[in-house]
Amino acid sequence: MVIRWGGTLAALGGLDTGADERQGDHGNTIGSPGFSHTGLSHSGLQADDIGQAIKSDHPNLGYCYSADGSAGLPGWAQSPPSTYRRLVVPVHQRDEARLSAALDRLVGIDPAVKLEQDPISGRALLHLQGPLHLRRVLATLETEFGVEAIGEQVPPSFCETLREPIELRYRHRKQSGGAGQCADVLIEMRSLPRGSGFQFHDRIKGGAMPKAYIPSVEAGVREALREGNNSHPVVDVAVVLKDGKHHAVDSADFAFRTAARNAVRSALDQADLVLLQPIMKVAIHVPSVFSGRVIPVISNRKGQVLGFAAEDGKAGWVVLEALIPLVAQDGLCHSLASASRGTGWFETAFDHYEEVRQDELAPV
Repeated sequence: MVIRWGGTLAALGGLDTGADERQGDHGNTIGSPGFSHTGLSHSGLQADDIGQAIKSDHPNLGYCYSADGSAGLPGWAQSPPSTYRRLVVPVHQRDEARLSAALDRLVGIDPAVKLEQDPISGRALLHLQGPLHLRRVLATLETEFGVEAIGEQVPPSFCETLREPIELRYRHRKQSGGAGQCADVLIEMRSLPRGSGFQFHDRIKGGAMPKAYIPSVEAGVREALREGNNSHPVVDVAVVLKDGKHHAVDSADFAFRTAARNAVRSALDQADLVLLQPIMKVAIHVPSVFSGRVIPVISNRKGQVLGFAAEDGKAGWVVLEALIPLVAQDGLCHSLASASRGTGWFETAFDHYEEVRQDELAPV
């Protein structure tokens, strides 16, 4: 369907622009009976008319077409950000490949669907408008593409870090005929301020081990921290290589990488670790008459309200900013819809990591 709000439209252009990026025919437009105040006409559409595009190939949702070309929809016509996250898993394992192809096509059909890969599970992660949108997507996959799938909750993306420094020496020795494996490393691990990431320092003195093996030590350290001992990556940590020993015959890059990886794992077993959870900064857009009902929604999800502000360009609307744990964000769509009678929406972005409180550790 084509909607015009000004001018006259006789043919569509720009049909080679959009998600499919395929050249399309430029069809004629005619009025649609029952919807056009000027009646059925082949001469074009007038302002406020609703019509049909005849013989127009590959038009894509989410684009505004005119006689000269196409462009993205204006802001007022776009849907709110898709903040409802769900993994999409095929019911039958044999449909893995078909599901991937179907989701790629679905993204081009529905502009509100955002697709990415979950870094933890490796599954397809969809960003949607809410639970009803998920039902519609799953129904479309089954009826239009013949793929039966279900939606699952996204696993929590917890991290860990050190509370106190720790030092450990690890010797890796293995002899199985022929050249063996021999490496000895002494590492120190200490915590860094939140958001600092990973740092690696070499403090080897006096040529205790060849410099050529140091990159292998760092690679082993990174691998162990990325995997963690409790299936959570370890972040905001500095690792210092303080000493090392090698063998003229049996030492190699692989041996030092293995020694460094096992050294970090052993240190993590003995260390006092802190569990961290991602905290999201949320901006909730809601009519001002419902602002008082939104605050309990934030509080019930262990969130922290930062403040209110009038929304620019929208009289009677306010923007509430808050900090909410990521694990509590999934249910925010339903709660906000109930509190605002379906009018409110929110956008979210990662803010920082925060230590999980003792009362939240049991379910984790």
